[in-house]
Amino acid sequence: MCCVSLLLAAGITVALLEPAVALADPGGDEPQAGSGLERRTPWTTSRIAGTPEPPPPYKVEPVFEALTFTKPVVITNAPGTDRLFVAELAGKIFSFSPENGETTDLVIDLKKARPELSSIYGLTFHPDFEQNRYVYICYVTGHNQEEGTRVSRFRMRAEDPPQIDPDSETIVITWWSGGHNGGCIKFGPDGYLYITSGDGTGPSPPDVKRAGQDVSNLLSAILRIDVDQTEEGRNYRIPDDNPFVNLQGARPEIWSYGFRNPWKMSFDRETGDLWVGDVGWQLWEMVYRVEKGGNYGWSIMEGRQPAVPEQEPGPTPILPPTIDHPHSEAASITGGFVYRGRRLEELIGAYVYGDFQTGIVWAARTDEEGGIEVEEIAHTPLQLVGFGEDNAGELYLLDHLGGVFQLVENPEPDRSGEFPRRLSNTGLFTSLERLAPSPGVHEYSINAHHWADGTSSQRWLAVPGTDAVTIDEKGNWRFPDGSVIAKTISIDTIVDAEQPVRLETQVLHREDGSWRPYTYVWNAEQTDAELASADGFTRTLQVADPESPNDVRQQTYRFAGRKECALCHNAWVEARTTIFGVQTASLLGVHVNQLNREHQYATGPANQLRTFEQIGLLEADIETLTAASPPLADPYRESAGLNDRARAYLHVNCAHCHQEHAGGAANIVLTRSTPLEDTLTLGVRPTQGTFGISDARVISSGDPSGSVLLYRIAKLGAGRMPRVGSFEVDSQGVTLIADWIAQLPPGQTEGDSESPAEPLEWIASDLARIESSKSAEECLQAIERLTSSTRGALALYRLNERAELAAPVQQAIISRTAKHESAEVRDLFERFLPPSERVQRVGEAVNQAEILSLEADAERGRSLFFSDSATSCKKCHRVQGRGEPLGPDLSEIGKKYRRGQILQQILEPSRSMDPKYVPYLLETVQGRVYSGLLERRDDTEVVLRDAANKTHRFAVDEVETLVRQQKSLMPDLLLRDMTAQQVADLLAYLEGLR
Repeated sequence: MCCVSLLLAAGITVALLEPAVALADPGGDEPQAGSGLERRTPWTTSRIAGTPEPPPPYKVEPVFEALTFTKPVVITNAPGTDRLFVAELAGKIFSFSPENGETTDLVIDLKKARPELSSIYGLTFHPDFEQNRYVYICYVTGHNQEEGTRVSRFRMRAEDPPQIDPDSETIVITWWSGGHNGGCIKFGPDGYLYITSGDGTGPSPPDVKRAGQDVSNLLSAILRIDVDQTEEGRNYRIPDDNPFVNLQGARPEIWSYGFRNPWKMSFDRETGDLWVGDVGWQLWEMVYRVEKGGNYGWSIMEGRQPAVPEQEPGPTPILPPTIDHPHSEAASITGGFVYRGRRLEELIGAYVYGDFQTGIVWAARTDEEGGIEVEEIAHTPLQLVGFGEDNAGELYLLDHLGGVFQLVENPEPDRSGEFPRRLSNTGLFTSLERLAPSPGVHEYSINAHHWADGTSSQRWLAVPGTDAVTIDEKGNWRFPDGSVIAKTISIDTIVDAEQPVRLETQVLHREDGSWRPYTYVWNAEQTDAELASADGFTRTLQVADPESPNDVRQQTYRFAGRKECALCHNAWVEARTTIFGVQTASLLGVHVNQLNREHQYATGPANQLRTFEQIGLLEADIETLTAASPPLADPYRESAGLNDRARAYLHVNCAHCHQEHAGGAANIVLTRSTPLEDTLTLGVRPTQGTFGISDARVISSGDPSGSVLLYRIAKLGAGRMPRVGSFEVDSQGVTLIADWIAQLPPGQTEGDSESPAEPLEWIASDLARIESSKSAEECLQAIERLTSSTRGALALYRLNERAELAAPVQQAIISRTAKHESAEVRDLFERFLPPSERVQRVGEAVNQAEILSLEADAERGRSLFFSDSATSCKKCHRVQGRGEPLGPDLSEIGKKYRRGQILQQILEPSRSMDPKYVPYLLETVQGRVYSGLLERRDDTEVVLRDAANKTHRFAVDEVETLVRQQKSLMPDLLLRDMTAQQVADLLAYLEGLR
């Protein structure tokens, strides 16, 4: 069916049936009942053990082992007593003596006293608790209530063990209760009560109430109030020095704002610094050292990444995170404490914090130049819901599963040097030239391959000795420790290569209940592969392509860092894949629906699952499992059914993130086993942007051009899916999904349309003109009309994909869209451009981790710095006397900042400006306006130096106004026209200036 016909097929009804459960080979041949192997040979040659990194310096051990709590959320101390206090989410508060740690005493059952209570989030004691017996509790009484979150004061009775009088409650302050409530409460060294509040909504879509930058309400903020006094009907007083007391319309309680869900905060008991951990959204987890009046960006920014940039910012400049972690490292940050105890001397003065999801603990230290050094100090089995300290400053870690722990020095010796650095030393292969596996290492094949930018792969699995693999009730394969899954990735289009070139061998190694990922990079001679660094790196390949100039194009290839692997090998989709609960790399291709197929053994083809079972490698009820999980179809095999192919495609390319608990921001479920009507895609409005598609749906049945899912996999640039692991559009996959959506029967949509759907007739008419018109002008007019909307552009894209148009027409489409004023249209058609002509988005949507992991050349960076290009640094900065002095001298910038910090300042120059380089706006009495740096201002004249480095002098009586600006003279998009490699080279040069 042609593209035009598809658009007109809205009235066609197609019966869409989920396949019947059956054991079948998706290739069409019945699997043989026999085994492909006669017997199992034990794998005894493995040399993979431990890790290539030294062990962390600390581990955790339980304290007060006799005590258990139910979903605890707070552990804290109180003045004048050695007792520790633990609050449980459901409303109970207990106390215990650390000296014996054998029993707990109930302080209050607040749920019993207040049946409307749903959760406790905060607990703290008044600094004068010994005298006034005041205790403060933050709790929630219901969801989506105007005053559903409250901080109340209670009085503790003077008895032993201590108890809170439930009738003594005084409600101090209330605010909206939503998904993100904040709720941490702490007294500062100034005696005032500080309170965190979240944005009052759930995870997605982000900041529905647009509270983050709005200081007219109490959401997304840290509040500061005086609870020792009252005023104007409040049970507290506003401190006179709060930053917004004189800002009309602002809530004067606000101390700082722009937080998403500031979960835990604390004060450094020596310096008074306020630290807070702010739970992130899609990409980042943030830690802030909070400033008075500070704006921390949400929801314009998620840490360093734009989130909802089109909204109005708050009244103060957005500040960058003090520390941030990508979701490959953390997923729910928990703020900690600056350690001031004496038991762990090496940690004194370090801010110790952790992550609820991964269980990792970090220590952040401030260096002599004010920079922050972060060290990963412990891997724990804990759901780190909070930290606490006793009166002596000793630190406790609270596990949401019920225990209290402390850090101790890790006695594990450093055996990282024993880890194999070459693939030839792993014991996986007897011959790397032939990729001949060692005895006991089994090659296997899968039904459905994900899109991997035109590469191919071979796979092996190995289980040590005679241990067996089991399969649990969820279909997850459980491998013994020491097991290995390996995949070698090759590409067969490298220029001048006579056979496919091996790029890397990926290894998943199971140890201590965790899957640990490693990458071995093949050398140019194809004789061996070396272990890649933990950060990974990116390489540019020269690929043969007859449609590119000189038959060659460049293709970007990413050798993933170890933590990047977990973005797809996502352990969230399995229930505690490790005994530690740490986020580790889970399996993707090893599943019944992938391995239920024939594999070509030396003795002939045989079903893999039956073979593994019969040789004792697999212990499972094969018949039951295969009946419950039919084999996936090969998405690229046209003889299979369209529905089966499309659902398999979405499963292998998308479902590792887009299913329950898997971390995808969009609330959709794309696993093959989920009935289509339960995927939350059909007729559902997208929550993560429409890209300008009118009346958009995630999947609009029968309407590919109205489906955001199709647009995302068809485009390049920001918002493209898959988000990681691919740099090229899968044209076959786009066609597959478009054809599948086109034949879906039109159905119900979610709610009323936001705007009337564009009539499909004009789109179809213009597509027909492009296909058949003999008039160049008429064709160009049709292209212009279609590209005036994203919906029309997506329909044109599908027509252009068919490659049946005349070359001049295709060139006209590409020429028009390459310079189109709409980014949504440009991004969609960019894949038709040679890579050399594609937009380099290094300014607006920077993958900083990618840039920082590139192999860089400082000498090339030096040439770039002093070049005469539009982005030439020498026009504004000097290095060793060379260049212009408009901006700071950079001769020793490497002493002050690391590469990442330099990159951050280039990308967002207005976030943190040296006072000497803050620009001013000057208006003369004649109405002429000038901007520049303030060189001098005295009783007689004002001197400005503008962005062109030109000096302007004004007599004082000529100046009408002189206003300090918040935007740097340095352009925000300075790097936009540079390649990622050029940026990496420039950073290497700057970092070396010492």
